[in-house]
Amino acid sequence: MASKFESSIQRGCDFIHDFVCSPCEEDGLNTEAQYFCNQCTKYYCVNCVPVHNKLFKRHSVLDRTDKTKWAAAPGMVDVLERCERHPGEALKLVCGDHDQLCCHVCVAMDHRQCSAIQHIPDVAKGIRKDPEFRQLPQRVAVLRVQIEDMKNDRKKNSSSLRKTRTAILDEIKAIRRKINDILDQMEKTTVQELDGLVAAQELSIKKDMESCTQMDDELKNIIDDIQSKDSSGEPPLYIGFRKCEEIIKQAKEILQNMSNVVKYNITFRKHNGIEDYLSSMKSFGDFNQSNVFGVQPIASLNPRDHVFATEGYKEYNVRMSSDKSSCNIQGMCELPGGEIVILDRNNKVKLLDQEYRVVDHCDVPKYQHDVCHMGGNEVAVCVDNYDNRHELHFMNIIKGKLVTTRKLSFTHRCYSAAHHGNNLYISSGTALYVYTTTGQLVKKLYEDKSGGNTVRNIAISNDGKTIYITNFSNNQIITLDNLGNKLATFTDPDLRGPYGVHSTTAGHVFVCCLHSDTVLQVDKDGMTKLATLARIQDGVYSPQDLYFSSRTSSLVVGGRKDTLLVISVR
Repeated sequence: MASKFESSIQRGCDFIHDFVCSPCEEDGLNTEAQYFCNQCTKYYCVNCVPVHNKLFKRHSVLDRTDKTKWAAAPGMVDVLERCERHPGEALKLVCGDHDQLCCHVCVAMDHRQCSAIQHIPDVAKGIRKDPEFRQLPQRVAVLRVQIEDMKNDRKKNSSSLRKTRTAILDEIKAIRRKINDILDQMEKTTVQELDGLVAAQELSIKKDMESCTQMDDELKNIIDDIQSKDSSGEPPLYIGFRKCEEIIKQAKEILQNMSNVVKYNITFRKHNGIEDYLSSMKSFGDFNQSNVFGVQPIASLNPRDHVFATEGYKEYNVRMSSDKSSCNIQGMCELPGGEIVILDRNNKVKLLDQEYRVVDHCDVPKYQHDVCHMGGNEVAVCVDNYDNRHELHFMNIIKGKLVTTRKLSFTHRCYSAAHHGNNLYISSGTALYVYTTTGQLVKKLYEDKSGGNTVRNIAISNDGKTIYITNFSNNQIITLDNLGNKLATFTDPDLRGPYGVHSTTAGHVFVCCLHSDTVLQVDKDGMTKLATLARIQDGVYSPQDLYFSSRTSSLVVGGRKDTLLVISVR
């Protein structure tokens, strides 16, 4: 077949075809073939194929849609030696410039300017003695084993994903059942309250009707008696008159009292917050998709033992014109969309956008102490007035606004909160309690009565196994396991008045200290200071809370000033 193309090229044809019509070629013409006959093993153009079909009606003719079968027809180039770009041509040449096997069509079309074109027979001499060629079967065998292992791993991975899907689906259905149970109970309670109100109203109506019937009977009886005594003389009539006057007086008083209630009625005003809250939640939870690679740069992973270094500091003003006092930022957290919720104790709970601009605010009762991210766009604010108010107020971001949805009340003080799984962790100043998210006490996990603020703020590791506590009274960081066992007690000259503590999803631990005006990084075991990342000269002033934003790779610090300090780290 190569000679056909050589002759076409030699005739100076402007077109090079992968298949040339056989009858046309015999007449010295260069026409592209559109059909192939298996029996004739010849190619035909659109003009020649009707003649062939008329002469050989039983022959099987293949068009371009079956082009791959042309190459399999008798007389075609062997599969191994076939050019992939031009299936009708054999690989005869090697281009050294491009390190590529070529047929004559390839050379004519793409390698005309190449200088290192060699014939394959010349290059292939001695190939059987080439060590790499001799090792080829073994290399292929090893690679095929690796491919098979990869297929098996992917098969197991697929099976594992299906099992994971089943498990998550069960969890989703369990959430739905729980929500249904809650809604059923809410409906039951609401209906019971309605039935009680209706019963009370109906009882009042029944009493009114009985009173009316009694009055009507008394009036009828007395007037009948008077009329029956008409011929008995005046004394009986006088007595009847006086008694009737008394009954009329009583009847008017009763009617006057009844007329104060024009109509018994019950109205119903639904809680819009329920629908707003549910409609704001697009799903039951967030999925985290991850690909586990064999090797990744340490800088991109930031492993748990990575020590951060600062790259710069920047301050953002978060005081509003309506604020009555300077800011006192005592709590903060970041939402999945990059928004920030800060607790300005002197003023309000504020919602910031990704540029740290205040976009909404919400009033809550005095005195607020901390804010905790619950998941999705929900946060919880600790409110405690040191007397009879010990509450956790839940808020959700609905259409860009902070909306209070519910609250929990406690019998002990509520200074700080953390959330993990189905549990809430609440600090009282001297103890750490565990509750369900619905407010049911699970247990008192830890207690220290050596000072008034020994259990101030709390943070929990991403796996829920480690709990970090700032012991403000004794200048310590306490590390517990999730059973309440003390694992470590950390002290340091830079750790004076530890207040806010934060544990990242990757396991890094950061602390800010109110009295020493410092921001520290502590190791995951809570035993060693890894770095002092900021001091008062860097803009830290009486810091009370902080969090790490993986989105911007920065630490955000708030305290007794009108600005947030954003520390860029690497």
